[in-house]
Amino acid sequence: MEQTNGQNFQRDGEELQQNENVAQGTRNDEEGTRETDKDEAGAPLQKDETGAIRNVAVLDFTGMKSPDDLSGISSISNVATILVPEPLNKALMNIRMENVASVVPIPEGKNVKVLSGQLKMSGESLANERGTDDDVLVIAGQTIITTVVEKVGYKHLIVSGQVLAPKGSETALGAGISRLSGQVIYYGSNPRIFMGDEQFSKPFFELLDEPVSLVLFGNYTIDADVPAELLKQKVSEIILFGNMNASSKLVPLLQVLATEKYGNISALPCE
Repeated sequence: MEQTNGQNFQRDGEELQQNENVAQGTRNDEEGTRETDKDEAGAPLQKDETGAIRNVAVLDFTGMKSPDDLSGISSISNVATILVPEPLNKALMNIRMENVASVVPIPEGKNVKVLSGQLKMSGESLANERGTDDDVLVIAGQTIITTVVEKVGYKHLIVSGQVLAPKGSETALGAGISRLSGQVIYYGSNPRIFMGDEQFSKPFFELLDEPVSLVLFGNYTIDADVPAELLKQKVSEIILFGNMNASSKLVPLLQVLATEKYGNISALPCE
């Protein structure tokens, strides 16, 4: 498996959803005009009057066929992931880029499927039972796999972003991912997944019937009146992509519970 360094990007939203529509660019300059082309897939490619593309989570060039399709782009900045056909990778490198976390070359072929955004899928779907041996799957964004992965049935599985899968999926995913830019995290039983900003109160933990794995994307606060003993009883692990504030007495326990942490755990500012 080929791995490159990725960058974490937080997305707000209370529910995960599968989104196969990829953002194609935004314009920052309120005074300028917007030029809009289309790639071969018919998706709009939005540039400002200078040909610059900025502030995009996933920039998908997979519908483009020749270097000429990229000729009108002067620069690319503040982009998490760029998906580009392998034959156009060299042409893309001639474009000035700044703050681009990862560039993912996509193999040629008709059997390439691209999923992007906030995804929720079963482990069984990666077996690709109805597909062919030449199928390629590209996943860009934040992906939650809800059941154990026993088989990856794609010729190539290319991942850019974060993938969370149940423990027990390590062998199949480790062998099945051909290229990774980001992280693959394995969570325990009874996960509770939150995205955005949230405040956890003492009643929240009291209402939990059994210990949970907290998977958190965003910024979170635990109320100061939550006792350490209650937290130990109701939370088996924490996977944090973002920041968490809590009472200074809880910080050491939260650090112990955090099996994966990409961000900060800090004492409440008022203390």
